[in-house]
Amino acid sequence: MQPLKIIVVGPIKSGKTTISNFLADATEIPYDYHLTQGVRILEFEVQNINVNNKSMTKDIELWDCSGDHKYESCWPAIRKDIHGVIFVYNDTSNECLKEIQQLYDYFIEQTKLGPEKCVILCYDPEKKNPEISKVISSTFIKVSHVKCNIESGGNKLKADFSSFISTILNKMHNYTNPTDKNISNDNNILF
Repeated sequence: MQPLKIIVVGPIKSGKTTISNFLADATEIPYDYHLTQGVRILEFEVQNINVNNKSMTKDIELWDCSGDHKYESCWPAIRKDIHGVIFVYNDTSNECLKEIQQLYDYFIEQTKLGPEKCVILCYDPEKKNPEISKVISSTFIKVSHVKCNIESGGNKLKADFSSFISTILNKMHNYTNPTDKNISNDNNILF
């Protein structure tokens, strides 16, 4: 079965690699900053995903994408065959919000993926801004928005990620089923 391709995008120094490593249970979670060169692909599986009231395990490809715009020419290859997008930010500056909007337009709007197949993570490891998520929420009303802190809320982040994967898989399953029903209904009308 094909793995679920989830990309992680956001501005430089927003915490994408730290979050990606944590979600994938990578052996090392570096806390010193190193710019991601292009993209890193982490492969792992998520267990106990609820899809139509059945528990399943799903293979995940988590694409940790650089926030450096010099890699923007790679975006077409990165967005090919994506199933979901995680936007990560840790700053509420106008530049950050503008960049998240640009990424949303490119990876969600242009692909017609839909707001239910993306999530925005506000990474606040030092708990500096208790109100940080309210600033961006009004821009993305239909998108789930989660504040995360790996050190004190790691279990919640993993649970939120599992829920996000479940939502994507349920949407994919529900998308294929109505089509089948419409085809059979169309055939009944013809007879």
